[in-house]
Amino acid sequence: MNIAMNNGEKGELIHENEGWRKQLALLEDENIQFKTRLADILKSDFVRSRLEELEYFQNRFLKMDEQLSLLKHEVREQLYHLQQDRFHINGEYKRIMDVQRKLEVKIIIIKENFEKLSTEFNGYLMVHFGQQG
Repeated sequence: MNIAMNNGEKGELIHENEGWRKQLALLEDENIQFKTRLADILKSDFVRSRLEELEYFQNRFLKMDEQLSLLKHEVREQLYHLQQDRFHINGEYKRIMDVQRKLEVKIIIIKENFEKLSTEFNGYLMVHFGQQG
């Protein structure tokens, strides 16, 4: 069976991929802001009993950095494959579409995880420091 992607569909996939890259960049920027806020708290005169909680958030932010970096690499790799002319080759279309759908799911999951982390950190700041990140 000869399944091939037309140029319009290829363009849509590239556009979707570029949108993901922008979304990941925004999440990266927000994660940097959280780490900066955390560093500011650690530089200030804070209650030392909170250190363990602050370390917890620091570790979560670092793990998020790793996840974002890995996902950015996967998205970049998929964009490279989308820009090649091999999408007309049998089997390549299915592989590209499978990767695209998997990336879509991973983007949804990382955004949900980031939102949970953001809510948790902002809630923590409100309760313990009377401010939001």
